[in-house]
Amino acid sequence: MFNYEFGNLTKNKKVAIAVSGGSDSMALLNFMLSIAEKFAFTVVALNVEHGIRGEESVNDSKFVEDYCAKNKIELLSYKIDCLTFAKKSKLSIEESARILRYDCFFDAIKSGRCDIVATAHHSSDNAESILFNLLRGSGLKGLTGIKANFNDQIIRPFLKVSKAEIEEYIAKNNIPFVTDSTNLNDDYTRNHLRLNVMPEIKKAFPTAEKSLTRIAEIASEEDEFLDRLSLEHARFEDDAVYIETCAFPVLFRRATILAFKHLGIAKDWEKVHVDDVLSLTSKENGTTINLPKGVLAVKEYDNVVIYRDDTSENIEIPFVCSKINFGELSFNIEKVNKRDLTDEMIRKGFYADLDKIPKTAVIRTVRSGDTFTKFGGGTKSLADYFTDIKLPLRLRDKTLIIADGQKVLAILGVAISNDVKIDEKTTSIVKLG
Repeated sequence: MFNYEFGNLTKNKKVAIAVSGGSDSMALLNFMLSIAEKFAFTVVALNVEHGIRGEESVNDSKFVEDYCAKNKIELLSYKIDCLTFAKKSKLSIEESARILRYDCFFDAIKSGRCDIVATAHHSSDNAESILFNLLRGSGLKGLTGIKANFNDQIIRPFLKVSKAEIEEYIAKNNIPFVTDSTNLNDDYTRNHLRLNVMPEIKKAFPTAEKSLTRIAEIASEEDEFLDRLSLEHARFEDDAVYIETCAFPVLFRRATILAFKHLGIAKDWEKVHVDDVLSLTSKENGTTINLPKGVLAVKEYDNVVIYRDDTSENIEIPFVCSKINFGELSFNIEKVNKRDLTDEMIRKGFYADLDKIPKTAVIRTVRSGDTFTKFGGGTKSLADYFTDIKLPLRLRDKTLIIADGQKVLAILGVAISNDVKIDEKTTSIVKLG
């Protein structure tokens, strides 16, 4: 019996076996069918015709179709144009095939045609993947290898099963399969490792695959530990991640990579982008760099903030007592009764003398030349006031103010001007917040 792994595959789940027609996937299909009743799950097959090998590729899919029909196995069929996608996206055929294939897997799950997809990756695949990443100069994360469970949607039951065990199972059970001719072509990088490099390594180190798998297990534990440490120096919000500049470089880099994934650039960054973000720790406050997909990073005092560039449009509306929505911000401007307020509420809250707000006042975004008189007096440019209170540059254009001309009467959510403060003569009060 195989040393299989089911991950999150539980009773009453419908699992689709990714079947190319090759020996590995045919063995997995046969094996999962043989134990489906025992573990109370349902098995279907899923085939993706990649459009890479012309008629041969079509014939392989026809083989799968005929096998499923003969054995009364439900088949989910997909057809993709890998060559066109590779040309348009400027990716290798291998990478393009992987991306499109997994798109099909997730489509099958999202559409409800199955609950989980199982692939036939085995221990030899894992060893090759680790070696491949190592030779490409990958970091620790690349040495963790293939995961047995991916996002609770993709499982790899054979990940601890060797290629030799699969071949023995195929022969013992007389399972038919087809041979993908590209598997014999060492023009492909991974095939070169499989056909030429790994056999030579195993001559000198017979247990190389087990050793590489052990490295992956160690790397996974240490990678997870370092990720947890890096998160102690980072704060995640919906559209921004704050990373402390005091973090050790190795933890700062990891937090940066996690921030990239959080903000939707998991595949579009390079090492130079991580280095550029790290360089901000020694730059002046306000220094900004551009990153892929409209993401920016800026030095803000003791943090580097990585955020989406969602520049808001300038707005201007007459001052009225109502609810104001501005992007993700919401302010409720309403009249209140002076008798309901305590001195502490007035001191800590955002309350203004309504009679001191001119009828010509507007609610708008910040403009050059705006001035502000803080409580207790002292007028300065609004930009200088923002600097005094350390309001980040990236938030200033998104800040709403109440202004009469260029005189700022209130900064919503931040401060009330001395010009509209409540005093003993105040009879009408408005709450700004």
